[in-house]
Amino acid sequence: MAKQRYTASKIAPQGDGRSSWVVTFRHPVVKQDAQSSSGKKIRRGLGTPDGKKADALVSQLNALLGDESYWSLCQKDRAEKQFDQIVIDAFYSPIVAESHLDPWKSRDEVIPLPSAEEGFTKVMLLGTTGAGKTSLLRHLIGAHPDNDRFPSTSPNKTTISDIEVITDDGPFQAVVTFFPEAMIKTYVQESVDDACKAVWRQESDEKIAKELLNHKEQRFRLSYLLGSWSANAKQDDADDWAFDVGNVQEAETTVASRDEAIELPDDKDSQEFQAVLSKYVEQIGEIAEAAIGKVSEEWGSDVRGLKGDDLDLVLDYFEEILGKNPDYDALVGDILNQILMRVDLLPKDELKRKGGRWPERWTYESEDRKEFIRQVRRFSSNHARAFGRLLTPLVQGIRVRGPLLSDVLGDTRRLVLMDGEGLGHDPKTATEVSTHFTSRYQMADVILLVDSAKGPMQATSLAVLRSVATSGHQHKLAVAFTHFDQMDAPNFTGPADKRDHVLESVKNALENMRTTVGDSVVNMMEAHMYDRCFMLGALHQPGAKLPKGVLSQFNSMIQFFRNAIAPIEKPVAAPVYDLASLSFAVQAAAQEFQSLWNARLGYQTLRGVEKEHWSPIKALSRRVARMGGVEYRELKPVAELIARLSEGVSRFLDSPVDWEPRSSNNEDGVEVINALRSEVFQSLHSLALERLIQEHLMEWSHTYEHRGKGSTEDRRRDMRNIYQAAAPIPGVELTPQSSAFLNDVRDLVFDAIENGGGKLVTRRAG
Repeated sequence: MAKQRYTASKIAPQGDGRSSWVVTFRHPVVKQDAQSSSGKKIRRGLGTPDGKKADALVSQLNALLGDESYWSLCQKDRAEKQFDQIVIDAFYSPIVAESHLDPWKSRDEVIPLPSAEEGFTKVMLLGTTGAGKTSLLRHLIGAHPDNDRFPSTSPNKTTISDIEVITDDGPFQAVVTFFPEAMIKTYVQESVDDACKAVWRQESDEKIAKELLNHKEQRFRLSYLLGSWSANAKQDDADDWAFDVGNVQEAETTVASRDEAIELPDDKDSQEFQAVLSKYVEQIGEIAEAAIGKVSEEWGSDVRGLKGDDLDLVLDYFEEILGKNPDYDALVGDILNQILMRVDLLPKDELKRKGGRWPERWTYESEDRKEFIRQVRRFSSNHARAFGRLLTPLVQGIRVRGPLLSDVLGDTRRLVLMDGEGLGHDPKTATEVSTHFTSRYQMADVILLVDSAKGPMQATSLAVLRSVATSGHQHKLAVAFTHFDQMDAPNFTGPADKRDHVLESVKNALENMRTTVGDSVVNMMEAHMYDRCFMLGALHQPGAKLPKGVLSQFNSMIQFFRNAIAPIEKPVAAPVYDLASLSFAVQAAAQEFQSLWNARLGYQTLRGVEKEHWSPIKALSRRVARMGGVEYRELKPVAELIARLSEGVSRFLDSPVDWEPRSSNNEDGVEVINALRSEVFQSLHSLALERLIQEHLMEWSHTYEHRGKGSTEDRRRDMRNIYQAAAPIPGVELTPQSSAFLNDVRDLVFDAIENGGGKLVTRRAG
């Protein structure tokens, strides 16, 4: 009989004054850290001083550890029927803590989000990077672009954390939550890996340092924490690129230097930062060269000369060799300690740490607006003068409440403004909207898409329109077009022509959605969209300098926010459905999802979809297996499955077989169907997450852990197997797997129809 790999044992705690037994074991799903394949060591109290009872609990835990069928969150209910609750908590709580920690709940403990019943409108801002989303937010909260500089803006990806602003009376309050240490450690490791690859390419020390300091996702920048490389750049280089933009930059630098909550680095600090970075670059060179030598020895040739698929194969193995070097772990640990030294600059009475080490939550309250903004800005600033002191890359979310109000707009009280990371743009494909945002559609009263008026809508903005439409939330949608002042063409005689041109682009975008989301949805959006598009410009200017036309548009938009929470009379119409036809929608959705990923993984060709490089595939598996994530950059399997299913179900819901009463008017019918869409869309998040991630945590872990020659293809194969098991294509003859998938979707739609007041001709199975 094979020896059980994971086992638990009981120990008696020493010298802590407790009499209850403790159990310890290595967890098969939750790993020691983001790079390790060994299970995290778990220590839990058994709550009993009775040795025999403790033995019985340990025996139960060993039974659970010996049966892999229990090793996913979706099996928790089944396990609860077999094992004691202490055993259940010991095994499943670490999985929940690692994979499903919601920092919103942590912020809610300090500053709860007010509701529509209290007279507050929740506005979710969505938009591509650089569209002006955060500049728009600044105007709504009366933040001066020079004096306040909150939230931070730049042409690049600036906002990487959630920012929630509650405009209200009373004192100023703030709560800041931080990314877990394991996630930051993974970002550091990936940055070190990229720096080591720069050594492989025999690049300069400066380029090696830039790879270390700027993560390729542009979400995590060590330069904010550790300082810039070669901080004392030559002044003549700057002079060669001195555009005539007035004294704006000089003014911002002067303001920043005298008005930061933290002490800005001086020349001595910059020299110390440079010395530390130089040491890191030297260590990276030694670590990388040692790994290159080992890989070359095993491959039997100088691997630096490899190209194409051979190079991809060996670089994957190169990362594995790097991770096994003790000096690599020491370097990563040293960088994390440097990060913690920056955290130590925070006032201790305002900071809550996790395990006495890593920052978990920071809170602050003040009656002074200027001081409040000054303190909060240290968690969102991107000012180059402060590099080496900023904590921005560590911050997951910022929530503030107080009289953050505009002096030039109308009454902006009682708004909950929810900003977040820009959606980004991929020129290759129309990506789906992240579940990080779509899962919050239901809680929002307004979904404000921020897009630039300078050009036609791009793929990401179109994806927002499509997801809002198929989710049944189109009544919440409004579009703020920025850069209206920068529209310039000889065929524009004035603002009216410009507005007509922008609205025509919206109409074209909606027309292209008809085959995806259905005619009735598009018709309803077209009927109301023109009154929900707002033309804004010159947002980089202070509010007092905005032209009257822009101020008028702002006030119309704020009134739309107010009207969004007005009570609506519930329609009495009841659609009647036959669930038998739903199977075709599920079949088409699964087919599209599988085809997309088969093309990405290299198992088939699909027009417009390229085979993904090994690096993003590996990064996706790492985020699911080690970081509790569900996506990587444009690879969003959960969001994509939700999108395909919601589009199919939306078309199904759009065609009921009958209505009761049959005299129901069209507008009532659309409102009822939208409510059903919304219910289905929200439930699909749980279904897709469970089927793609939670049921396959072990498989995701194995997928990431592949190492050595052939690991790239092994990883692609395993990922394909996960997707085929999670979303099998229902055919004429159903397999047990496809039947279960089809029934899961049917049950979900059945419940939505039943809860939404609809009716069914065909009852669900069972």
